[in-house]
Amino acid sequence: MNIRPADNWRWYFDDEHNCLMLDLSNGMVFRSRYPAKMLTVDAFNTFSFSVDDATAYYQFYESCAKLPISEPLRVELVLNALIARNYLKPQMPKSWYFVQQPMVFQPKIGELVEASVQDTGERIDLLAVDVGDSATLCLITKPSLFMAGKQFGLADAVKVMHDRLASKNHLHYMQRDDNDGPDELLLDFLCKVC
Repeated sequence: MNIRPADNWRWYFDDEHNCLMLDLSNGMVFRSRYPAKMLTVDAFNTFSFSVDDATAYYQFYESCAKLPISEPLRVELVLNALIARNYLKPQMPKSWYFVQQPMVFQPKIGELVEASVQDTGERIDLLAVDVGDSATLCLITKPSLFMAGKQFGLADAVKVMHDRLASKNHLHYMQRDDNDGPDELLLDFLCKVC
């Protein structure tokens, strides 16, 4: 399933399903996972899929390309990311689900980030969809996740303080040899800190 944005796509709110829908034309319709109570008033209008939507679609899609999920789930995650970015009501951070990191990390929109689940220590990937000064709205990238006695699914939104997030782009080096010189020791230290 290779879905590419088109200028005839349109967003609309479906009263019967109580959620925002995306008409992909050719008889295909995408139904978002977010109910009306989670959406801003703008989501209740009918409007075209914009150039900004298409740009964000490709940005989110590229970030999710290496996730170990099927193509249909990847597209579902990306389309829900667009909705979360544009139409979800503001949320309070729920950082208690995650372990505090040694350094504060400032993600970018569309970036995959890591967080450690408080209960299990499992490292999970999150998709950053709306970045604030001290917290980021993220989407769960796993089809199923259990945290703090609650079940989460793919594209569930959770706002996370930056001190609970870590970069997915950290470098891994081999174990340091005792004969390493000052440059290697400094590089080893910087990699551990970053």
